[in-house]
Amino acid sequence: MISPDEFDLHIPTGRLRAQRWGAAEDPLLLCVHGLTANMHALDHLGKRLAGAGRQVVAVDLRGRGRSDHGAPGSYGLAAHADDVLAAATALGAERFDFAGWSLGALTGILVANLARERLRTLTLLDHAGRMDPGAVDAVRGTLARLTTVVPDRDGYVAAIRDAGTVRPWSVIWDRHYRYELERVDGGWRPSTSAAACQEDLDVLLELPFAPLWPAIRMPALLVRCTVPIGGGLVVPATERDALRQAVPQLRLLELEHNHFGALTDDRTVAAIRELMGDGR
Repeated sequence: MISPDEFDLHIPTGRLRAQRWGAAEDPLLLCVHGLTANMHALDHLGKRLAGAGRQVVAVDLRGRGRSDHGAPGSYGLAAHADDVLAAATALGAERFDFAGWSLGALTGILVANLARERLRTLTLLDHAGRMDPGAVDAVRGTLARLTTVVPDRDGYVAAIRDAGTVRPWSVIWDRHYRYELERVDGGWRPSTSAAACQEDLDVLLELPFAPLWPAIRMPALLVRCTVPIGGGLVVPATERDALRQAVPQLRLLELEHNHFGALTDDRTVAAIRELMGDGR
């Protein structure tokens, strides 16, 4: 396994922080995180999918992690999809593979609609559109931490770990939650913008995704978690079945995890690797 290089990507809407595993001249797998997350959520996948002729790049979306923040009204899935395409262009990739988790998966669906000829493959990590109400409530609950000032980083990470929602806990989550903290008066606070996340959440809850699914004509994979989060599933069975009907070539991997577990399961790694092999 290889260590990533961190760098800045400059695109028309600003600066995105990114990390790369592998060689910059190799074919690109571009990875995008979830609503309140950052690029380190993709560390397990990046380390294992890079190499042997492939680079993996994960980015902090605008308003997250160490990337620039945008003005109010500048967020939303279409804006992030534009940023993804601009990032791929800045990386020198006319065509690329894409894997997105949660909000990142929905962003990938928008990318397929905007420029499907640029996508070799599309991996949707536990999101496709409509969520169960309990899962929506759980997602709303994650916004609270973004405005909280804590006295020390160790206690902040320990509180998230002990809450038990992020499971199985691993070193990537320790790194992920430490990375998001910045020093402020009185202690530490996440650098991710609560307003940006709220704006994105409002958009995705109103956007109808079923009409967007037919644009997924490239080799595609849905990794679906079957353990509820907050009393509901991010991808209900009815949504899974409707997506499979709309996208006949869709591959499906179902895992007995909640929303977080798909990112650290090596069956996800194997399924993405197999998909990309077929997408060349």
